[in-house]
Amino acid sequence: MAYTYRRKGPDGLQKLFLYLILLDWFILLYISTEIKHMTFRHGALASLMLAVFNLILVNLCLRRARRSGDSYLLYPVIAGALFSFILMVFFFFF
Repeated sequence: MAYTYRRKGPDGLQKLFLYLILLDWFILLYISTEIKHMTFRHGALASLMLAVFNLILVNLCLRRARRSGDSYLLYPVIAGALFSFILMVFFFFF
């Protein structure tokens, strides 16, 4: 007799992905409050690292949302990436 296993909640990868989205927003908030007090070198390094993190997160999000139908995850990730881009433009040009 075949027994089927039914999962009763989100998988571990889904939870990790949600925590990465939260970490992205905490990093964005921290950098946006501290960017005025950073030197150019530290600000440029923080902006570059944040942009790379957001690119990886957007890539993961697009793959995850396409595969499992979790399209609601796209909105906070894309908004975070846009906010990161605006923050970089503000730091380098103003």
